[in-house]
Amino acid sequence: MLKKVDYKTDINCKLANCFGSDNLMLRRMGKPDHTRIFIVEDDKFYAGVIRHALESRNFTDVQIYSSGEECLEHLDKNPEIILLDYRLGENAMDGLDVLKAVRKSGLDTQVVFLTAVDKLEVATNTIKSGAYDYVVKSEAAIERIRNIIRRITFENHIKKENQLLKRSRTIILIIISVLTIGIVFLGLLQFLR
Repeated sequence: MLKKVDYKTDINCKLANCFGSDNLMLRRMGKPDHTRIFIVEDDKFYAGVIRHALESRNFTDVQIYSSGEECLEHLDKNPEIILLDYRLGENAMDGLDVLKAVRKSGLDTQVVFLTAVDKLEVATNTIKSGAYDYVVKSEAAIERIRNIIRRITFENHIKKENQLLKRSRTIILIIISVLTIGIVFLGLLQFLR
């Protein structure tokens, strides 16, 4: 049986616990994270809760869009992560259409779907279409979103380090080659004298 969750009630009850003084202290101690995150959610309250949760974890570049069309207009800002509602309201692009447009744009952006409907078919469709993950809106959703974003930012950091190491390796090989040629050339000059 399909379970529909009233996430607003759950979240309202837990906001005090989620964003209490302990989290304020963590926020003051941590380094800012400039990962650009788009939240595409037609429910402004829920989008605000997600933004607040991310900002309390030092994410400084979190932008909210209430429609898929609005999100796509701002893709030139190159978001690293898009949190995308599966159903974006009447007469609007749905989440899958937005995902397809993001993939077509060629950006290396990770898309995480959000939905109030807990259906395996929906989750499977989103992952097959290229989504990074799928989160059902519930009382545990905010923490799950934070964990997914941490994982994505870690993976992106590792990718960047690998690219840097590959470039460094190429430069080192070029330097070694030039030095080897120089040594051989100097040796040849010594031999010819």
